[in-house]
Amino acid sequence: MGARLGARDDANDRPWQRDYTIKQTLVIAETPELRVIDQTLAPGQCVPWHLHPDNDDLFICLRGTFEIHEINPDRTTVLKALERHLVPKREPHMVVNVSNDDCQLLTVQGPGAYDFRRLPKLDA
Repeated sequence: MGARLGARDDANDRPWQRDYTIKQTLVIAETPELRVIDQTLAPGQCVPWHLHPDNDDLFICLRGTFEIHEINPDRTTVLKALERHLVPKREPHMVVNVSNDDCQLLTVQGPGAYDFRRLPKLDA
C-alpha cells in the first residue's frame, strides 16, 4: 500500500483527536509501517506522556523550541530549529512547548505498526 498523503481516518486512529489538543497536526505521509506528521504546539501545549510499543519516534524541530521528557533514564532534551532526537519504541515520553512562541516539529514514526498508548499516571 502506498503512502496516503493527508489521509484522514476516524478519531480512534488519531490520538490528537481523542487524547490531547494542540494547535495543529498534519499527516504528511502514512503507510502501515511509517507515519510522518507535522505538529504545531502553542506555548504551554503538550503531547502527554505516552509510548509506542512497536515504533520509534524521531523528532525534528522545524521552528521554535520544545522539550522532550523521558524516563528510563530520566532526562529532558531541548530541541531548537533543525535539531533532532530519537525516542526508541517502548520508551515513555512527552513533548512540551515551554517557550513563549509556537513551535513546529516533524515526527517520523516507525518502522512498525503505530499505537499511541497514553500513560496518564505519569501526568502528575
